[in-house]
Amino acid sequence: MKISGAELIARCLVGNGITHVFNVPGLGLQPLIDALRRHREELQYYCGPSETAVALMADGYGRATRRPAFVNVYHASGTALAMMGVTTAWADRSPMLFTSTTTSRKLARSDGYAAVPRDVTEMPRQFVKWDWEVPSVERIPDAIARAVAIAQTPPMGPVHLAFPADLYTEEIDESVLEQATGYPPGRLQAFTATRPDAEGLAAAAALLADAKRPVIVAGGDVAQYGAVDAMVRLAERLGAPVLAEPYVAYPGFPNTHPLYAGRCSGTHPLLREADVVLIAGAELTGGGGAPLLPPRTAKVVFLASDLLDLGKQVWADVGLVGHPRESLRELAEAVAARPRQDRPAWDASVREAVAAFRGQLQADHDAPASSAHASVTVPQLIDQVHEVFGKDAVIVDHSTTGTAYLLDMLPLDDPSRYYGISGRASAQGWGTPAAIGMQVALPDRQVVALAGDGGFMFTGNTLYAAALWNVPIKLIVLANGGWHDVAHTAKHARGWSDEDLRAARWVADPKVDFTQLAASFGIAARRAATPSELREALVQARDSAGPFVVEVETDPAAIDYYVRWVTR
Repeated sequence: MKISGAELIARCLVGNGITHVFNVPGLGLQPLIDALRRHREELQYYCGPSETAVALMADGYGRATRRPAFVNVYHASGTALAMMGVTTAWADRSPMLFTSTTTSRKLARSDGYAAVPRDVTEMPRQFVKWDWEVPSVERIPDAIARAVAIAQTPPMGPVHLAFPADLYTEEIDESVLEQATGYPPGRLQAFTATRPDAEGLAAAAALLADAKRPVIVAGGDVAQYGAVDAMVRLAERLGAPVLAEPYVAYPGFPNTHPLYAGRCSGTHPLLREADVVLIAGAELTGGGGAPLLPPRTAKVVFLASDLLDLGKQVWADVGLVGHPRESLRELAEAVAARPRQDRPAWDASVREAVAAFRGQLQADHDAPASSAHASVTVPQLIDQVHEVFGKDAVIVDHSTTGTAYLLDMLPLDDPSRYYGISGRASAQGWGTPAAIGMQVALPDRQVVALAGDGGFMFTGNTLYAAALWNVPIKLIVLANGGWHDVAHTAKHARGWSDEDLRAARWVADPKVDFTQLAASFGIAARRAATPSELREALVQARDSAGPFVVEVETDPAAIDYYVRWVTR
């Protein structure tokens, strides 16, 4: 029996465990969309208002499930628009099967409709683990099987396939499935929980166990690969304070733990005094001028899931490459087998530093609103989100100025329920579409997204996808008068005037009404300007069956707090 290349793609997706498809329909894609619709019971299909939107939705899906979704975009322009989703997936190691429909083979290099000058695979190449323009319909099964395996093998990330448009309609005997090396799907059992060798683990354990002033920096890889419990055991055995990354995609340590001492910065008193530092799966991009590196006198143990991370930001005395969960389990066991150091002075310093951190955090939490016209502080917002939605809600944070508060003030006994964006990813507009993708991935959990008003404007039209597919995310827009982070950082660092600030800040003048914007998409919305109004709005959002937007007028003082944090 003959089948089309498009039908072959759909069958291979199903066979390789793909369950979700994100796409913008375009000319030349109809045969593929027809095939996907024929498999609608196995492949959940979502489209959005732009390729940027669907790629970011797929990034969110990949973060939440640790499995790739299938993304297909249109030729050169669609590939270009989707690049933000590809770059964030690369930066934060989210698996994604990203594909482009490209020029038919007989028209290649003729600069025809929506063409590329050379090859469409060139555009995303530096951000993907592997890419291939599939040369023939016979190679489709192998290409998809290999792409899925590569995307979801640690270190996870996006892969890119290009399908010439004429592959979709070319017919082939379905027996190709029996002959392809990539079939039957799922026959590849990839055992990828690699460990550093015994010599490396012993060297790392010796440094840590013998340290007089150990400090740990727990990064996103710890959470992403299920290693938080192992990290907690190691920290408790060492009695070492734990710092988070400066910009957190996945928290690697519970912020409620007594050893949690805040986020890493070059001025952190414990990091400056450390004699041995374990950096586990962390990305140390900073936003200010202060260096994030450990002191030169400190010995460094660096654990990475990717060999290329060694020496990229920090030179290590002992470099370990392996799956974070298995590596930290064995490292904790190796440390526990050695005599425990008696460090009364350092233990006292750690307690003092943690107490000072929590005392300052409490003072910041309790600070009153700075002006009468905006009486909801960000800490009040965080408290109410936690009280109304509970400890099981999945939090997607792209609030920017609010992030400075949220990561430390929102109780995260289970760090896996928080998703943010790293400094390496740094993409305004990530949060709303990513949250939609996460809600699609986690239908039994409530996803609550927090977005800054300025950042929301980059991809705000993605809300239409939530309305179209009735994805019940709850979006909270922090309306503090515009996109402030860059402008006010420049004011702090470079003395920009108010007129300079206006050029780099929008949403305030003319003012955007986010509730009306949501309503234009058919989404229920409510504005809150006081704590009591906020609680009513959040309860209404929680109890609604569909998507809901809450616009909160937040205290502008959060901007200055953020600037102090980012330039610390």
